[in-house]
Amino acid sequence: MAIILSNYVIPEKGKVNIDFNVSFEIKCTAVQAKRTVNNWLLNEISYLIGADLPTLILQQQPAWRVPVWLTLSGTKHKEIIGYVDVDVETGQIIDPANSKIKIEQYLQQDDGLTTTTDKSFIRELPPNYVTNLTPPPQIINQ
Repeated sequence: MAIILSNYVIPEKGKVNIDFNVSFEIKCTAVQAKRTVNNWLLNEISYLIGADLPTLILQQQPAWRVPVWLTLSGTKHKEIIGYVDVDVETGQIIDPANSKIKIEQYLQQDDGLTTTTDKSFIRELPPNYVTNLTPPPQIINQ
């Protein structure tokens, strides 16, 4: 598990001394935080968006930072589109309205999602696989 210390300014090079004492109780596990965010994403944004295992963020309010990804149907491609913070003590999403706005803004960007221009996987079908697309016969009611 990674731990990120936010709001610490460190030099580009040289010795770094960070001295801190943080005390908190983890009542919501990383898996529970992921599940909470998955349910929230499903209910609030889209079924094509999911959550991954979070990172513990030590800040004024310790939180699980849960990465949010978009997957396109029929592919294994995932793209990180944002993060949602979950309080480690209460298990509640921190500022869900703002998280929703940021994710939706990302999704509405024209260049937000990477797309491929490689069409080499598309090929012509052999003639014996192409059907004759004549209209079906009409049914006459008597």
